[in-house]
Amino acid sequence: MTEHATDAILPGRQGGRSAVLSGDDADVIVVGAGPSGSTAAYYLAQAGLNVLLIEKSRFPREKVCGDGLTPRAVKSLVAMGIDVSEEAGWLRNKGLRVIGGGLRLELPWPELSSYPGYGLVRTRASLDEMLARRAQSAGAKLLEGTTVTGPLLDDDGQVAGVVVQAEVEGSGGEGGQWGQSTADHEERKVAAPSSLRARVVVAADGNSSRLSVALGLRKRDDRPLGVAVRTYYKSPRHDDDYLE
Repeated sequence: MTEHATDAILPGRQGGRSAVLSGDDADVIVVGAGPSGSTAAYYLAQAGLNVLLIEKSRFPREKVCGDGLTPRAVKSLVAMGIDVSEEAGWLRNKGLRVIGGGLRLELPWPELSSYPGYGLVRTRASLDEMLARRAQSAGAKLLEGTTVTGPLLDDDGQVAGVVVQAEVEGSGGEGGQWGQSTADHEERKVAAPSSLRARVVVAADGNSSRLSVALGLRKRDDRPLGVAVRTYYKSPRHDDDYLE
């Protein structure tokens, strides 16, 4: 179950009624419960901060990029106390296979004392929810079905929080309006915009970060860009030793 903030109810969380969290809602608001956002929320909550983790979709949910994890990522998972055994549903691999230009290269992961000697594979829908729940277990408050529409600015123009719209659970209720879900293109009912305040806001809302764009930040065109896509097929090679 999703843990909601305890001071009050976020808009649309009970029969469509609107209410707003009182006072300063959190020490830190993390926008986006992908791997980076959930990991940041986990460590901030572990440090004793009041953390609000906001996700526009509801778990489990899909993402385009995935599902291979390098030893560096494996180390991060282990540090968060996540069980990465095969019994827990992970597939291990021992290296990377590269095919191109008429060549076929098999590159084992390097043997380093500071990193595990293997990579992992797991579906994004499962991985992302696991990390978000891990952040919850550390004390972060997770708000699902809640879209951050922009920053909340103070009188000096500094970021003091975020403006959000939350899904209204159930078809009846007051104070909601129909909107379009950017995640699944389905019609859904959302509450009126509401403001949430925090001392620090972390924008972890992905490649097309709405929050960063609203603040006038743009992608640097002088830096290389890599794009990963994935789909699923039934194959006898599902447990290949190499990430191809």
